[in-house]
Amino acid sequence: MNGRHDIAVIGAGPAGIAAVLQLARFEICPFVYEMERPGGLLREAGLVENFPGFPKGIEGPDLAERFASALGETRALVCREQVIAVDYGAGGFNVTSVGGEAEFTRLIVATGTQPRPLEQVDFEDGSGDDILYGIGKLRGGEGRSIAVIGAGDAAYDWALTLARRNDVTILQRGESPRCNAALLRRAGESGRITVLDGTSVAAIARAGGGRLALALRGGGCGRRERMTVDSVVAAIGRDPRLGCISQTLLGQAERLAAAGRLRFAGDVVNGLRRQTAIAVGDGARAAIDLYAVE
Repeated sequence: MNGRHDIAVIGAGPAGIAAVLQLARFEICPFVYEMERPGGLLREAGLVENFPGFPKGIEGPDLAERFASALGETRALVCREQVIAVDYGAGGFNVTSVGGEAEFTRLIVATGTQPRPLEQVDFEDGSGDDILYGIGKLRGGEGRSIAVIGAGDAAYDWALTLARRNDVTILQRGESPRCNAALLRRAGESGRITVLDGTSVAAIARAGGGRLALALRGGGCGRRERMTVDSVVAAIGRDPRLGCISQTLLGQAERLAAAGRLRFAGDVVNGLRRQTAIAVGDGARAAIDLYAVE
């Protein structure tokens, strides 16, 4: 890893992997940084229905495995380390990971997003450490009671996935959901999902036996001011994962992009338009844009 190299791709979700696949067509072998299993948030998704090629949809983890397999067929060098810092200086991008430093002439940032933590909740007895921001740890479990906090696509998708074998309560602060119509219909048809609208969580405490006690507020909870569940999953939004990118680099991002040296791709820049198909297109386009300046 010493010396200067050509292209680095930070992140191996759909956008990062699509960029690598496109670079492979140009016979470019990039360095790829990914501290977790390739596939990104697809590993947390339920049924992905709007990705072309799968008329009946495909489970998120299954699609993630297909992406990871495609990555493995390339000659990309995958560095399974966390990226600590990314900066720009002396005409190159300096990437610092847990294992060391490396310098690159071009860079694709596909770092995705990070979950927005629960706020305005009183966590008692260290219960904040028990809150989940994904469903990976709960997949395969059954016979549990689970509270999902949120009202968007992720909250309803996760609730539907978990409700295949568990009883799920969706707690949404507003009076109406923000998910798409298909997810809303399926949640209504499920016999194992209860939706409490106009309800927020005031406090969470450990209740013994690994369970959590929630103190609720708002009209949606009716007479139930408290509820006890086995697990709590929060899905209240996500923010771009840019903590490792220096302010110096962010300040020069527009200039470096215009010079064909830098691209941001996928969920890290797509805001509410976080869709696998969009991320894949972003990644492929980023690779093409960087190659075009050669």
